[in-house]
Amino acid sequence: YKSSNLTTEIPLLNMVLLGEREAGKSAVGNAILGTMAFDQVGVRTRMSVCREGLVGGRQLVVVDTPGWEWFNLGGASASPAALRKEIVRSMRLCHHGVHTLLLVVPLSFSFSKRERHVAEEHVELFGPRAWNYTLVLFTIKDSKQLRVCSVQDEVEGNGELQKLVERCGGRYHALHGQTSRRRDQVTSLLAKIQEMISANGGSVLLSEEVLQLAREREEKQERMEDQEKRKREEENTMKALKKEKRGKGDEVKNKLSPVEFKFDGYNLNIKGVIKSVGSYARTEE
Repeated sequence: YKSSNLTTEIPLLNMVLLGEREAGKSAVGNAILGTMAFDQVGVRTRMSVCREGLVGGRQLVVVDTPGWEWFNLGGASASPAALRKEIVRSMRLCHHGVHTLLLVVPLSFSFSKRERHVAEEHVELFGPRAWNYTLVLFTIKDSKQLRVCSVQDEVEGNGELQKLVERCGGRYHALHGQTSRRRDQVTSLLAKIQEMISANGGSVLLSEEVLQLAREREEKQERMEDQEKRKREEENTMKALKKEKRGKGDEVKNKLSPVEFKFDGYNLNIKGVIKSVGSYARTEE
């Protein structure tokens, strides 16, 4: 992805940091703003947090979000509904909308198909247009891991990373650990973001648009849960009725056995009476 200087910079730049836990989002926010604006590395971000700063004569609004888990159990979502809701809430902290979503991916972690799917799942919380505003930002804690290859080699050598970058229009950048070139890397990142903004015609991913989609998702989820609840209740009611019916059947059966016995005896008695009456009638004749 090549940056261009033939673009007009906007005075205000809104960005949201997305990524799994321990991806280094807070460290990225601190690097971009050039100060310890966010919690130190290792401190878990539990709520979306907004920080602002003046960088290179431009006002930057950076929103850090809670990270999703890098593993899940039983095929469940990588983050609970409350965490996904908090991630989307980041849009409320941006003025009008966001210019870029920075998807933070640590190169020190293995990146498999599952990690890609989880990352895509969380980007898509911001709607189908979110990919037009997303840039993959690789964090590299130890520059030694890239001694024999470049970031481009890492991307091209991992099919899942390559697919993720392609979803973002081929946009990616890398921030190394504590190096003397950190500010140069941030300047290059801002240039790439500016080029993306120009490609989008200066538009933003509207906060209201994203929040409306989130509300519709929640309403749909609630309807599905209500339907599942009613279905379970109906199934439980049917099971209870069948159980009650079986119980009543057994009770009637138990009561009928002696009645039938007595009824047979009564018939025998009736037959005996009829026989006696018949004999008496013939005798009278």
